[in-house]
Amino acid sequence: MAEERVDVAYALVVDEAGDRVLLVRNRDTWSLPGGRREEGETLAEAAVRETKEETTVVVETGSVVHVSERVGPVVHDVFTVFRASVLSGEPSANPDDEDVSEVAWMPVEEASALMPWYPDGVGTLLLSGGADYSTARG
Repeated sequence: MAEERVDVAYALVVDEAGDRVLLVRNRDTWSLPGGRREEGETLAEAAVRETKEETTVVVETGSVVHVSERVGPVVHDVFTVFRASVLSGEPSANPDDEDVSEVAWMPVEEASALMPWYPDGVGTLLLSGGADYSTARG
């Protein structure tokens, strides 16, 4: 049986001072806001939608700063992290989202400790110029 491909998009949202990032608490772990891409949706659209659903904040995505994969026997996950900036709203846990129990601005070093899957730390993602991202429909 072929493995299922799952695209997951995250938003790396930084505060105005540039020293804290927005994180969400999912059950027992912290992560960047984000989630699975829905059918017909681009990765950037998924990052924007998921960030709003989880944090009530509206963001605009920019460059891609990280791509990673987890290949298992049944599921092949592809994770894409976009740099993002806040357009409107104040972060808070969305009571309609059962998966997120808390939303918080975390210092970059603390965020790195909470999310070890970014081997060089969140600070490295912030320093990255990133890669251009574009989509074409048709």
